[in-house]
Amino acid sequence: MYIRAIVASFAIFTASQTSAAILDVTVLNPDKSGVDSIVLYAEPLDQPAPKIERKKIEITQKDRAFAPHITVMQRQDEVQFSNKDDFTHHIYSISGPNRFSFKLKSGESKALEAFEPDSSTETVAMGCNIHDWMSGFILIVDTPYFAKTTKTGSVSFDLHHLGKYRLTLWHPQLKAENNRLTQIVDISQNQSLTWQLSETFYEIQPKADEEDFEFLDEY
Repeated sequence: MYIRAIVASFAIFTASQTSAAILDVTVLNPDKSGVDSIVLYAEPLDQPAPKIERKKIEITQKDRAFAPHITVMQRQDEVQFSNKDDFTHHIYSISGPNRFSFKLKSGESKALEAFEPDSSTETVAMGCNIHDWMSGFILIVDTPYFAKTTKTGSVSFDLHHLGKYRLTLWHPQLKAENNRLTQIVDISQNQSLTWQLSETFYEIQPKADEEDFEFLDEY
């Protein structure tokens, strides 16, 4: 699946005044259908991002795929890989300063060491050395305000403070610089925002045949 996108419209509708704010965002295709599973995150520009507790995040290997395909997290979160297939995977990363590579037998789990401190956003692309078609992504953000859109293209953030925010759309196949599109919004009250893309293009990647797995009996 490939996405090509250019922002076409950016509509904001305001509601009641409040000391904090709820921000509802809907991301739409040109035909006004919802854009599913694209990442949206909001970075406060007028104050530091609020701190949240460390979370444990699991990325499974099931049916010869990473689940979820895209994981969004903060740098302090703990990531654990769990192999739920009946054969071995050799998981590795191919981008970013926090590289990793390890084999994981069926039924095993492995927690990654903490990612090195860095205030910038980082994208980690992952693959499997045994199954070349497998791919997955970890997006590390420096804000607790992040989510993937639903099938209707919607997300909602409960913002702790009013002020200016940088909103970023991200997807590993988004045709934009660094796979991102950004907008600055000034949040003074509850807001509902529609972000419509002017062009989208999807291409379905080929799937492997069952016979491709016959050689895996040795693992």
